[in-house]
Amino acid sequence: MTAPETTRPLTVSQGEGLRQAQPTSRSRVKPVRPLSVLLQVILVGAALIMISPLIFGLLASVSPLDQILSRNGGILPRVWEWGNYAQAWTAANFSRYFLNSLIVTALVVVLDTLASSMTGYVLARRQLRGQRLLEGLYVGTLFVGLTTATLYPQYVIAEALGLDNLLGIALVQLAGIMLVHIFLIKAFVIGLGTEMEDAARVDGCGLFGTYWRVTFPMMRPILATTVILGFQASWNNYQVPLVFSLAAPDLRTLVVGVSALQYDASEGMTPYNTVLAGANLALVPIVVIFVLLQRHFVRGWTEGSVKG
Repeated sequence: MTAPETTRPLTVSQGEGLRQAQPTSRSRVKPVRPLSVLLQVILVGAALIMISPLIFGLLASVSPLDQILSRNGGILPRVWEWGNYAQAWTAANFSRYFLNSLIVTALVVVLDTLASSMTGYVLARRQLRGQRLLEGLYVGTLFVGLTTATLYPQYVIAEALGLDNLLGIALVQLAGIMLVHIFLIKAFVIGLGTEMEDAARVDGCGLFGTYWRVTFPMMRPILATTVILGFQASWNNYQVPLVFSLAAPDLRTLVVGVSALQYDASEGMTPYNTVLAGANLALVPIVVIFVLLQRHFVRGWTEGSVKG
């Protein structure tokens, strides 16, 4: 038989280490700082102030028209008229306008993602002859802001080329939003290491193969940022679709359709509840895209604007 094991007393150093390893109840409780509480209250108040117009628009979109026009109608609807959304979707032809907006925005986002990423990658990895002059012209067009001044000539050129359609609207919008995205992607690519690209070149990849197979997958954070910015800019664009749809109302996008609804009222009274219902429908895709890509948005924006 073996002798029973006897417990050895802990030494002083072992006892101190054991006491330090055990978390105390005091270390778990974080002290409440008045400044932090005050900051949170201010942020919550500012958030409520910023979303109050959206809340009012949501409530007004399901309210009767006479309540909206009344001074003492109140904020909460007396009768919840959810049929305003169905009326905006069918009677106001919003189904066609919504489809037009989806087509134009999808074309802009896809073309912008490919063209901006290619251009930004080349400007970051290659020293082209006249590159500084080219980038200076890019920056000059950003500061001058020739979108409104050149809108009619762009429409005339698009009509001469047979592009007075949804594709023409997408191309004109693309020309106005690509430049900022090119500089964002260029700055992001400069911040990336070149080890994987060098290894790809050793394996026989050319410039496009290195861009497509190696660098493009690493651009996900900045591409998520440009997708959100491009989607929002194209979806909310009003001037370009308005000019293209003056002679062809079937080319109206949802934003133009919401605005035109105020003037197409047959009874001479603007149906504000239907207009607000259409405006809320126009917000849904932007919110969905931002929720899906929000975790990459801040990272891509900060890295693309600080690095380089």
